[in-house]
Amino acid sequence: MGSKKVITPDVINPVDYYNKNCIEDVILKVLKIKAVSQVGKKSLTYITNASDREKSMIMIDRENGYFEAQMTNGLNLPIGEKFTSFMLLQKCIYKNSFNEALAYVKYQVMNNENEYVRIQGEYFERIVIEDRYGVDRTELKPVKRQTLLDDFNKAFLGDIDKYKVFTIQPDNKNYRQIIGDKYNSYAPFGYKSMHIEDYTGDEQWIWTKTLVTHIFGKKQYHLGLIYLKVLYEMPRQVLPILTLISQERQTGKTTFVNYLSILFGANSIIINPQDIGNAFNGQYADKNVIMIEESHFDSRQSMEKIKNLATQKEISVNIKHVQQFKLPFFGKIIITSNDENKFTKVDNEEIRYWVRKIPTLEGKANHKILDMLTAEIPAFLCYLENLHKYEGKHQKYLNEDGTIDTSYSRMIMDVKDITTTALEAVKLESREALHKEILIYLDDHCLQNETIEEFYFVGKNIKEKFFSHNNNYGVAYIDRVLTHNMKLERTDKAKRVQPLEDRNEYNDNKKVGRPYIYTNPYYEEDASIDEIEF
Repeated sequence: MGSKKVITPDVINPVDYYNKNCIEDVILKVLKIKAVSQVGKKSLTYITNASDREKSMIMIDRENGYFEAQMTNGLNLPIGEKFTSFMLLQKCIYKNSFNEALAYVKYQVMNNENEYVRIQGEYFERIVIEDRYGVDRTELKPVKRQTLLDDFNKAFLGDIDKYKVFTIQPDNKNYRQIIGDKYNSYAPFGYKSMHIEDYTGDEQWIWTKTLVTHIFGKKQYHLGLIYLKVLYEMPRQVLPILTLISQERQTGKTTFVNYLSILFGANSIIINPQDIGNAFNGQYADKNVIMIEESHFDSRQSMEKIKNLATQKEISVNIKHVQQFKLPFFGKIIITSNDENKFTKVDNEEIRYWVRKIPTLEGKANHKILDMLTAEIPAFLCYLENLHKYEGKHQKYLNEDGTIDTSYSRMIMDVKDITTTALEAVKLESREALHKEILIYLDDHCLQNETIEEFYFVGKNIKEKFFSHNNNYGVAYIDRVLTHNMKLERTDKAKRVQPLEDRNEYNDNKKVGRPYIYTNPYYEEDASIDEIEF
């Protein structure tokens, strides 16, 4: 059997459709009312006694689509007032409920999908909202059962599709909304790639190429293409936290974010740092591309949450007025910030960040850039699908068949390939204040003692020499920084040493213990004090 033809409300208003096409439908429904009978082809009667059987109480005007009462009748249609098919449906079948009558026409007559669903025992209304870029985004708005009963009826609830649980099954090519008894919160991808026979070259996506080159730079251009290919073809795959920084304005960061929002549509979202710290995470929990603009994370909790989101496999979804539930999580994090060094704290061992400093755009501004980028999407998708054919000299991360090579890292890209000067600057700035101060003091001490290859000390020595008058830094705190932050090693065995030896001071106060070892970066075996230039 063929599928039923769907007539959508944006083609014709359901009321108009019913009035124009469904006079026979409403007649059949009215005839099911007890005591209603048809008299010939042109009238209806309402039988309360034997004499009513042949009376033409309500005339049927099929040509003009009207019903008109000629005499008092049990349907309570006023004499002389014309009723359309929909008006009769609303009054006689659905007891004056416009919503119920409209729902019948939309879903059962015009075969539209019901906007309401029940998932995990909760009712939702599917609302399609067009964003400022013309992208349709479907949102599930919680609705109370009693509200549906008030607006419709109990029978209407029985027509609502029911699913046991939510799920997330990202797929930009072979999409399925319903997977068994699960409702897939992932939205269909909004674009089709150009057929390869129609592809003529990168002139078909020249503005996209310009943007990608600007954001990822010439040295990491290929990596940028790999990143975008994974976003498109492997939406389940974990990727590093892409962070675009620049204290300058007009750098193209926002343009790139807006472009990804257009490309990935309802599966992407742009939020602010405060949203990450919010207990209610429903707005981003089911998104595949999560973009956080103009970010500066002061909260340690938010920073940890960001890092965990980059690699976690499941998320607890908190939506107002909805019972908490869990979803698989496949979100990729993209951060933009004007704070080049302090947008967040990044530990020295952290490998989840790919930080790129974005230069200022040159030349005249193109105010139609997003329209041009959107028009190029089919050609660009074709290029990404066939990247192995066009990027011949850059085959890293690509298998011979064009698929992504996942052997380098769980985040696809080797850490050394995404380590940048910008990332190192953030790591340096992320050090604790005490860490930075100790390094400054030790650097100066090393510079003044070039002939000493290694220095030995414990936390107490650092305290006494550099922070004797600072009550904020205790010995235990200093030891923690030396061990956990600076990662200094201790001697294997107890050793008799001169703590923080200084060639300019005579001190024979040697101590025995297992001190930290600090190598002098300025060490010169034959250096003398006369050779030092200031």
